[in-house]
Amino acid sequence: MIFPDKLTIRDVTLRDGLQNEPTFVETDEKLKQINSLIEAGFVRLEVTSFVHPKWVPALKDADELAQRLPMSYGIEYEALVPNQRGLDRFLQSNIHTALFFLSASKHHNQANLNKSTDDSLEEIKDLIKKTNNKGRKTVGAIATAFVCPYAGVVPYSEVERVAERLVANGVNELGLGDTIGKATPRMVYEYCSRLAERFPNIPISLHLHDTYGFGLSNVLAGVQAGVQVFDVAQAGLGGCPYAPGSPGNIQASRVVEFLEKQAIKTEIELEKLKKLDNKFPQLVRDGKTVLKS
Repeated sequence: MIFPDKLTIRDVTLRDGLQNEPTFVETDEKLKQINSLIEAGFVRLEVTSFVHPKWVPALKDADELAQRLPMSYGIEYEALVPNQRGLDRFLQSNIHTALFFLSASKHHNQANLNKSTDDSLEEIKDLIKKTNNKGRKTVGAIATAFVCPYAGVVPYSEVERVAERLVANGVNELGLGDTIGKATPRMVYEYCSRLAERFPNIPISLHLHDTYGFGLSNVLAGVQAGVQVFDVAQAGLGGCPYAPGSPGNIQASRVVEFLEKQAIKTEIELEKLKKLDNKFPQLVRDGKTVLKS
């Protein structure tokens, strides 16, 4: 395996990082954070979810935020789209990419979306087609791609089955989520390398949590397996409300520093990123920094 010269780092702080927080961050503050992330070098940012405000109050300003995003050449905004109503809202926005979310584990999918994985795949099929027809990009985001909080290890065969359906339906990228942070480096390498071989023309992204301290080891395993995009959040904010024990996302500055020390460029300015690691969480959690060790 020859290490890549460059990888893409996607910031998910504004969506996944905030979705489970009790404190509502005002739209103006979110926009300031987005501008700071762009200044630090991020070109892909997951900024919100078009879910009903009742379910995720922290993202109740999705429509306003989407209309006020600073549009700059080379910057791509992404948002989670849960259903047809969410897609209608997405298509009225300036956001470039829709993330369609489901779980490889039928147990987690039922708890999260109140339907089976197969039912989600059938619903997503039509949403992907409509999005592609409008010239927008699509990501098939597969949660619990390694371990389920209810059923344990998810067989690779299930992940590949879901991925095959998503690719057949036209997604531009596949995302694998270690939703509760229990994936091991060997598991990450085996699943991601097999998918990369199975779908050589589809970029694979990796969404990691750091429950047992495997986060950076899993990043390395993903790099070796051919993963092209890694999700991060400022100060490790985030977590899934439907995954008991789920910690925050893997910390942005740790990932960037880890990759840069191995001569893998990210185009992100580490010192600016470290300052953001302290600044934004203070706002979210009433001045209390939540840096992950």
